Amino acid sequence: MDVHRVSLTSLRTIAAGNATETELHLLCSAQRSQLLLVLRALLGHMNEAALSARCPGGAAAAEAAWQLLCAAEQEAPEAVEAVLADPTVMAWALRLLRRLGGTADAAPSLPLWADLGQFQTLAAAAALRARIPAELRVPAYRGTVWVPSLGVAGPVARRRWSLAEFRVERGGFVVRGEHAEVRLPWPAPVPAPGWRPLRPVRGAASRGSGSGPWLDTVTPYRDFTQYPKSPGALGERRLRAWEDRLAEAHALLERESAVDAALVRTMVRVLVPRPFQSARGGLVASASSVDAFGAITMSLPYDATQTAAVLVHEARHQQLNALLSLVRLIRAADDRTDGTRPRLHYAPWRSDPRPVLGLLHGTFAFSGVARFWRTHRRHVTGTEAQRADFEFAVLREQLREAVASLAAEDDLTEAGRLFVDELAAQIRDWQGEEVPALPARLGRHYCLLRRAVWRARHLTIDEAAAERLAEAWAAGEPAPDSLPDPVLRPRPDRIRLDTFGPLARYRLSAPHLFERGRRQAERGGDPARRAEYAVIAGDTAQAVRHYGEWIRREPQNAEAWVGAALAWQEHDSRAGASLLLDRPDVVAGVCRAVASARGEAPDPFLLAAWLGGADTAGVRSARTTSSGV
Repeated sequence: MDVHRVSLTSLRTIAAGNATETELHLLCSAQRSQLLLVLRALLGHMNEAALSARCPGGAAAAEAAWQLLCAAEQEAPEAVEAVLADPTVMAWALRLLRRLGGTADAAPSLPLWADLGQFQTLAAAAALRARIPAELRVPAYRGTVWVPSLGVAGPVARRRWSLAEFRVERGGFVVRGEHAEVRLPWPAPVPAPGWRPLRPVRGAASRGSGSGPWLDTVTPYRDFTQYPKSPGALGERRLRAWEDRLAEAHALLERESAVDAALVRTMVRVLVPRPFQSARGGLVASASSVDAFGAITMSLPYDATQTAAVLVHEARHQQLNALLSLVRLIRAADDRTDGTRPRLHYAPWRSDPRPVLGLLHGTFAFSGVARFWRTHRRHVTGTEAQRADFEFAVLREQLREAVASLAAEDDLTEAGRLFVDELAAQIRDWQGEEVPALPARLGRHYCLLRRAVWRARHLTIDEAAAERLAEAWAAGEPAPDSLPDPVLRPRPDRIRLDTFGPLARYRLSAPHLFERGRRQAERGGDPARRAEYAVIAGDTAQAVRHYGEWIRREPQNAEAWVGAALAWQEHDSRAGASLLLDRPDVVAGVCRAVASARGEAPDPFLLAAWLGGADTAGVRSARTTSSGV
């Protein structure tokens, strides 16, 4: 195990985002060793599992496939390396190991014999790459046969699951099923009848022969949650758009950040396109999985810059997943001796509360993205610079808050605290950097809005405490000196799609299109949309009016109050605005209690001012109901 030991120096270097090639190789090597251990564990279970698998024609011997893998490694080690470098191999192996151990999250939809039979496909792919003549029986899903690290062949059958013959010959290979056969030369060609290969990303430097990066739209284990999957239906034009975008992003990273370029080159071997409408405002769906080291899934970003940022983000997740397999940064749940449950935290880039591991992952990933934008803004001008300034300003503030939460977390190990301290030092160094006025204003507004809205959604106060405060309010008594502490009660049903962030990015990157959208919203949009447009445009007086309309429509909508409070802060002083931003949870709780007791909601600003200790008796009689802003 000393082969995979991480020194304290390396831990600090990785935390700071400056991992050397040696350290990146260490992480990749550890993942390869883990995969070999999993494959060896599978081999020990397969014969017993095959007895109950009911494989048509009888189960193929796992030992024979293992021996073929060993022979391929002796003959051509690079052949086996290329097969094992396919991240979907690890995804298959780990899922099958959990299935055999009875710890799978859900029952897979594929028969056990087919899951076990994929071991034969590993050997077949290795034999093909090593040019070792072989003949194996392999599973076919909807007639297609998975060839790890290469692609899929078929269809050769019509049934959902069937057995096919895979034969490696001197000049190529043959896949024969119940109704057809596919005969292909080696090296396997570009897309051809009966052959759908992984597509190499043009312009992206590879870690080595056959190791990617690839675009994967075909392999059955490419999805992180559902498997198997049939080959996708992306057309040639769409695939070329993906290749161009990725090639441009890799080139951008090579020009601007050698460290990030090396990270992405090493950590991202496979990219799985996912359907999600790309947006100029920054909406990109992306994900990584601890089961598929080296693979990421993402929707098509708007441009090369956004693509580079997403690649850095997901590469950071991959890097941390690999590190966590070697170094424990967070105490395991079984280590807790006080009987308490792990805490959930505010992660500024998420709408839902996150456990400490999720917060650590997000902080590490977004610190890489923040550094990317910090570097990129020095290389560009005009609207592109404003866009980069905004992203840096937002992430710098969000990371400052997130790392403070991590530093106060009791579940960090000694190594975890060292890791977080290194992150915190880097983020602290960014706080004094100057950002131009417009992106700075929008970034500050966006961070305050997200924080307050999150608190309004997921924090609440004790119902009895809210009722006591409501009674004091109704009786005209002064508010108590201290407010009740909030309780975290996650409410995913209250989460709605973020619209402010995409609109702010639109304003900075395409101001003429933003103005056109604003004019359209003024003609027929809802007041929330009109209010956000007005705030982003800098017309806070108009924003105050629109937020007032929103509050009149939905008197107890805390998001409307928060937006109004922020607009008032920028427009003019207003009693209660500060408390609405700092403690929207207590205002919302008391507001509900007052409405329940009296049948009408109080003015949220007056209520917040009263809770903050202001004397509101002079104006309450005239504004006992929600009169807007």
